[in-house]
Amino acid sequence: MGLAVFGLAVVAAFGYLAFLGITQQNSEADAAGRQQEAGAEDAAASIALPELALMQEEAEVDSSKEIVKDVLLSSVPKADFSYSFNGKLGDAAVVTRAGDINHFNEGTYPEQTTDVLPLFTEGMEGDAIYLDGSYGVELLGVNALSDSYTIAFWFRADELCDWSPFLLIGSHLLDVGESQSFLSFNKKTTEEGTQVVPVFNTIDAPTGNSCEVRPSMEDKRCISLNVWSYITVCVDASQRSEEDPDKVMGYLYVNSEMIGSGQVSRLHLEQGDMKAYLGINCFDELFRASYDEIHIWNQVLNESQISSMYGAYIQTG
Repeated sequence: MGLAVFGLAVVAAFGYLAFLGITQQNSEADAAGRQQEAGAEDAAASIALPELALMQEEAEVDSSKEIVKDVLLSSVPKADFSYSFNGKLGDAAVVTRAGDINHFNEGTYPEQTTDVLPLFTEGMEGDAIYLDGSYGVELLGVNALSDSYTIAFWFRADELCDWSPFLLIGSHLLDVGESQSFLSFNKKTTEEGTQVVPVFNTIDAPTGNSCEVRPSMEDKRCISLNVWSYITVCVDASQRSEEDPDKVMGYLYVNSEMIGSGQVSRLHLEQGDMKAYLGINCFDELFRASYDEIHIWNQVLNESQISSMYGAYIQTG
């Protein structure tokens, strides 16, 4: 009887020890599982951290500065108006002009049309808009410029015609001698037969002023056909003429080199009648040319900022 009881006790003891072993194994297995899960979470977190850092980095990009070819130009403020034409018109529209006679017009505003499709070509960054001589482009949304401003754009001409505007911004364009006020870039041929290009014209009928800034270099033709050129003009209203307060200083650059300076008309643009065109106006001949990366600032850029913009495009362009 005693032996039987003792035997049962021994069996019970071994059973209890076995139970403890199984429990310990389960606990160790659970702990290992938790450790693996934690490791997996840590690994997932490690993978996610670079992506999170990238998102934070993108979120921290200074939107008040210009970006050219994915490079932030910390010294150049964001333009107030920009047109890039990367395979689409964006904030622009194709325009044509009715009533042309021998490619000229007596005075008609270009009208938007869907009958003519825009053409594109390789530009300085992505695609550029190409005008084949049958249409122009209206830049939409351009407000009246401040008294001080900077305009910059890439331009490549297949042909050039006297007075035909590379770019024109103004208001009341047909109200000649009254409220007409505009600026334009174009080519001129002198009475001696010298081609002068580019010429920056400013005409302001309310003040009776008509001024131009042209190249001051001996070689008056600063733009060659079929070659991209970066044209920039800065108008500084803080530098007023002592004789005429409605005239201020303008500076003309090609490929970040100042080629001319002089007095320009202070414009009186009316916000409700603003027009901005590429390759077309109300009168003159259309021509063939390409445009890319048009920027307009309501402030004066300095020469270092102009060089930064130009250099960023040509570095890999």
